Amino acid sequence: MEKLNAMTEKLEQFFDRFFEKQYIAFRNLLDKAFEYTYRETQKGVFGLFNTPEQIADAAKKTKEKGFTNFDCLTPFPVHGLEFDMGFKRSKLPYVTFFAGLTGFTIAFLLQFIVHEQVIHYTITRAIDAYPNLNSYPLNIGGKPTYSWPAMIPICFELTVLFGGLGTVAGLFMISRIPKPFRKVLHPSITDDKFCLWIPEDSANYDEEGVKTFMQELGAEEITSVKESA
Repeated sequence: MEKLNAMTEKLEQFFDRFFEKQYIAFRNLLDKAFEYTYRETQKGVFGLFNTPEQIADAAKKTKEKGFTNFDCLTPFPVHGLEFDMGFKRSKLPYVTFFAGLTGFTIAFLLQFIVHEQVIHYTITRAIDAYPNLNSYPLNIGGKPTYSWPAMIPICFELTVLFGGLGTVAGLFMISRIPKPFRKVLHPSITDDKFCLWIPEDSANYDEEGVKTFMQELGAEEITSVKESA
């Protein structure tokens, strides 16, 4: 039993190391492809603001000041805030486009292969129990079997299905969510306050200088975070 446990533990360690490398490589690929700049809220300084206008103005000035890796945490989406922070337009629509295109292609091929003699009988003779693979062109009222207008509804449905699911999956991967154990800086951030977070690894970071800067921005509460969650 002890030998079995030791063997299982070694196997588990091997898979941990193996999949950790794949995971890191995948994350690096995402970061390069989508220019992602995710940082955990571990050490740094944050300030609280009362209105969306204040946080938008604070983000602009923080960017102009040369700070990097900073984040804005809000109780609801503030439109345009990502551009105030210096981010470019999201590349998530590309994921939606190609996922929708995949759905459209699959829907078209499913219908086309069924109604046209695309897969020859000699290829599928061994598995003839599956008649759909053999295709069944039907002549109804002299209408051609390949009648693309009739395919539009199914193509539309699969385009929307794949596009929607691909967008959600892409959003989760790019945003690295869910993140249930992320450090909560202040309970009011999910209620009615807007937070500007400048981490310790930011360029031009100086704790006292950051606090003074946030005072100039009009933050009503400024807190320094020393320890990780």
